[in-house]
Amino acid sequence: MKIHEVTRRAGGRTAPAWPPRWIGHFEAGDTLPMPDDGVLASVMSDENTATLLRLTMRFDAREHTGILRWDTPPTLLAVESLLRANLGREIRSIGALDV
Repeated sequence: MKIHEVTRRAGGRTAPAWPPRWIGHFEAGDTLPMPDDGVLASVMSDENTATLLRLTMRFDAREHTGILRWDTPPTLLAVESLLRANLGREIRSIGALDV
């Protein structure tokens, strides 16, 4: 399964989990990132949640945070290992990787 094929339930429907939804502080004139723009900078797990990771990406000299939440499979360990092994890669290219 490719990571862009991983899904989550949202409001009674199935939605793609990848790419994450990014948040950040923006000012007038800033270039807003599309969901698959940027480079993966960090991955943090939450020991209280089996399918949630906190991610940071860099885009246009700024960091943006996001949450990746999905329904199993795959396991937290599988997704976290894949993302940690691909720190520094473009979000767009990570979506095509097998998890």
